Amino acid sequence: MIIKTNENLENFCKLWAKKKILFIDTEFDRRNTYYSKLSYVTIHDGNKFWIIDALSGIDIKILTKIITNKKILKVIHGSQQDLEIFKNLKMDAYPLFDTQIAAQFCGYEQPISYANTVLKIYKIIIDKKLQNIDWLKRPVTKKVIEYLKNDVRYLPGIYRHFNKILKVNQNLLFFNEEMKSLNTSNKIISSSGIRKKINNETIHNKKFQNLLTIRDDIARKKNLPKNWIFKDELISNIIKKKEYNCIKNNKNLTELEKKVLIKNFQQIKIIKEKKTIINENIIRLINVIKSEISVKRSISEQLISNKNDIKMYLENNIKKKSVWREKIFYKITDKLINNKISISISKNNLIIN
Repeated sequence: MIIKTNENLENFCKLWAKKKILFIDTEFDRRNTYYSKLSYVTIHDGNKFWIIDALSGIDIKILTKIITNKKILKVIHGSQQDLEIFKNLKMDAYPLFDTQIAAQFCGYEQPISYANTVLKIYKIIIDKKLQNIDWLKRPVTKKVIEYLKNDVRYLPGIYRHFNKILKVNQNLLFFNEEMKSLNTSNKIISSSGIRKKINNETIHNKKFQNLLTIRDDIARKKNLPKNWIFKDELISNIIKKKEYNCIKNNKNLTELEKKVLIKNFQQIKIIKEKKTIINENIIRLINVIKSEISVKRSISEQLISNKNDIKMYLENNIKKKSVWREKIFYKITDKLINNKISISISKNNLIIN
């Protein structure tokens, strides 16, 4: 059923409020905006499907009473963008079960797509040809409706599959902690594009963070993508070469905004990193330990810590905050650094004490 009126949404919210678990997916467009423009919210209870048309003039905030209901488990695959949409609508989706992250606590190394998860568990190939269509286009076709249903149709079985494994491999508590952290905002503004060009010392500098905050504020106010203000990959060149044409010629900015951005760029210098030369063999050893933990615990190595996490840990003693990482990883690496660890081999297994 497609929901297009506030009355229908209110009525179905009363029905959904009685459910213990709901399977949810969103479709949206954000190619030319800062905020994602929500198009559809698909809800499945394991039996029936409901599609909320967010562009029908409906008050989508009525859904708040479901998304924020702590008695209803929300199951989503790859929830990051869905959560961002809900957060912009002042909805914190909790409790949450992200099946993509659950897979990483069940032995999958990299984040697995929904289609590949369905293929692995159900041995079914689902058609994803409509994935990149214009989601703002109306009227909705039968093919689109079927596509929307398929994106939640297999979530109940995927949820049961991973939930069972999480209980067996004893990673459920670790996974639940990770779910709680998903709605927590990171105080340090960054991106993979920035980290490739800018060192950690500069990224954590107050003036650099202030520049990124100003960009965010301008983009948010104008509802434009952040890279339309200035691109992540250009930040390093702008700082080093003091070349501001990309800002001066930007038609999205007022003259005052241009002056503010240039002034802030002028105050920033690439901070020379502390000359802490880390022995590559130490990094390799930590990666070996991480790999052993990953195999033993059936948790993705990338999820435990990535290359940048290890660099921050060794150079600045900054840890990726979480109780479970401290328990299974940092506790051991701390012992290694403090010379309080023993490593041995027994029956083709690496024993770490």
